[in-house]
Amino acid sequence: MNKTLEEFGKTLISDVRDRTIRNIDSIVIGKMKDYSSQEMYKKISCMDINQKELINQLISMTVDFTLHNFLEMFESHEDIQLIINNQNLNQLSDGLAGELYTEDGWIQKYTKQRYTE
Repeated sequence: MNKTLEEFGKTLISDVRDRTIRNIDSIVIGKMKDYSSQEMYKKISCMDINQKELINQLISMTVDFTLHNFLEMFESHEDIQLIINNQNLNQLSDGLAGELYTEDGWIQKYTKQRYTE
C-alpha cells in the first residue's frame, strides 16, 4: 500500500470520521452547551433506549456514507483531484471509496469509534 494513501486514510478516519462522531455524541449526551445542541439533546433525551440505539447507529452510518460519497466524487469527476505530496490519490487507488471498507480498510484499521457495517 502506498504510504501517502495510507497516511491520508488514517488522517481522514481520525480527524474527520472519529471527530464527527465524537461531536455528535456530545450533542446526544448533552455535553454541547450551544442552543441548538441543547434543543436536540432535549428531543433525544425523551427517547427510549431502543430509539437512542437507533440514533447511534444512524450517526456512524451517516458519517460513513458521507465519507464514501466524498471519496467517490474524486472518482466520478476527473477535473477534481486530491493531490497530496504531489501525488494524485485517485491514481494510487483502484477506488478511493473502497479503501474505507473490509477488514483491511481504513475504518477498521484506524477508527476509535463505533462502526456499523
